[in-house]
Amino acid sequence: MAEIQSDKFFANIERNIRQLTKANGMTLAELAKAIEMTEAGFYKMLSTESMKVKTLIKLAEVLKQPVTDFFEPHAELKQEGSLANEVAEPEGVYVIEKDSLKKQIALLESQIEDKNKIIQLLSNK
Repeated sequence: MAEIQSDKFFANIERNIRQLTKANGMTLAELAKAIEMTEAGFYKMLSTESMKVKTLIKLAEVLKQPVTDFFEPHAELKQEGSLANEVAEPEGVYVIEKDSLKKQIALLESQIEDKNKIIQLLSNK
């Protein structure tokens, strides 16, 4: 039961970060760079549900929102031009996210390839 509540808690935070990012006309990759995180580190933070308060404060500053907005169960964003009032998000938003995720996958595949080369070099010694 507590695990389900935790999942909902972090799902709300992640959803609100994504919506605020879109409302600010940014991609998640741009947001990661703005808070001085690598894109890989940013996505890992979201996927592992591991966020420091310090990071949430940086996100709030970049997105020009109070930190408390990340914890709202229904992202009723106060920013002008907010996407929260729309019934459906525009398809273009998903294209941007898809491209960002493709870059993330390419980066991870490159890292795996590098690690495999290192392993191969070390095993040849």
